[in-house]
Amino acid sequence: MKKKVLIIDDDPVMSFVCQRLLTKNGYDTDLAPDGGSGLERVATFQPDGILLDLMMPKVNGMDFLQRLRAQEAYRTLPVIVLTNAAVPFMIEQASNAGATHILDKSKFNPVTIIDLLHSLLQPESPRSVNSVSQSGTWKV
Repeated sequence: MKKKVLIIDDDPVMSFVCQRLLTKNGYDTDLAPDGGSGLERVATFQPDGILLDLMMPKVNGMDFLQRLRAQEAYRTLPVIVLTNAAVPFMIEQASNAGATHILDKSKFNPVTIIDLLHSLLQPESPRSVNSVSQSGTWKV
């Protein structure tokens, strides 16, 4: 059975890139443009993991994390934060709010994201990445 990942990001390009990357690597995906719609999608899509941007309109990533972790059913759901906010205070806040891992968007590396998701969601099976070349360059 395919693992499901919810991508919550207000940047349509980043959402598209992540969705293509995950789909090509065997994950089912769904998108949400902000934390509010992300909370709704968590309830209906029931993801195995989440990629989350911090800086979004309406409900930001920090508020999303706090609301998600307040619900018993989602306290251990893996949440990987992808952010451009390289401010140590925000990174610490995200960690304290329950982020499983925090990655810098400006250093976007598809291999890292797939490896991380694989280790969190499918630790029992060997990883196979078919969309990443040996040089680490992802091709859409």
